[in-house]
Amino acid sequence: MMLVGGSVDKYDRETSQHIVAYLDILGIAARMKEGYEHQILAMNKLHNLYTHSLEKRISMEGYSDIQFKIFSDNIIIVKKLSEQPEKRLLDIRALLFCVSNFQCLAVSDSVGWLVRGGITIGELFINETMVWGEALLKAYDLESNSAIYPRILLDSNLLSQIGSDEELIEFVGQDFDNLFFLNYLYIQHFGGRGLKNGFQMMLDELNGRYSERIYQKLCWHMNYVNRELNRKNEKKDKKYRLFIESL
Repeated sequence: MMLVGGSVDKYDRETSQHIVAYLDILGIAARMKEGYEHQILAMNKLHNLYTHSLEKRISMEGYSDIQFKIFSDNIIIVKKLSEQPEKRLLDIRALLFCVSNFQCLAVSDSVGWLVRGGITIGELFINETMVWGEALLKAYDLESNSAIYPRILLDSNLLSQIGSDEELIEFVGQDFDNLFFLNYLYIQHFGGRGLKNGFQMMLDELNGRYSERIYQKLCWHMNYVNRELNRKNEKKDKKYRLFIESL
């Protein structure tokens, strides 16, 4: 116990098992350096992303205690996990659905932003003041050192708990480099128009001024979206496929 300015701290904070997503919205730092109106627009878009990502809080089981922390272009989305196996899978599903909804909204024509990140399961403490724990470090490491493209990587701790659950497996995609990422479009159907318009918003914002690294990220997003639309019952709407000119 410690006294600081007469206040007593009982040292009663402890970490517990959480599923943790650490997200980075690509390009926000550049938007902050633009004019005041652009900054305000970006800030409000980000806040609306948060609001609408939780719109299923009432109707979906497990949504009520999902927590967000937003600082600049980084977002943490976390949920405490139950010790009961069946409830634990529902907790994992709720978090994956929430993050998928966030990413679907981000890349659509309501926003037009790319998202990168990592999701893991591990020890964490979170309250209104602080976030602390190994799980946060692991999720951050996935985002900053491994994700590279606009994908949200899933680590081995999470994959082992998903196991062979038929519904949760649908959230898992395997990339060309054998890393596993969140297949966020699993939750979306007949969204080709919004995805194409969102991609055009990204291209319009860049106005042809993008480096090879940015071009690679755009191509990854384009290929993922087109592949998923082809895999679903949206093969007839070829006019909604994403396209970008070669460098």
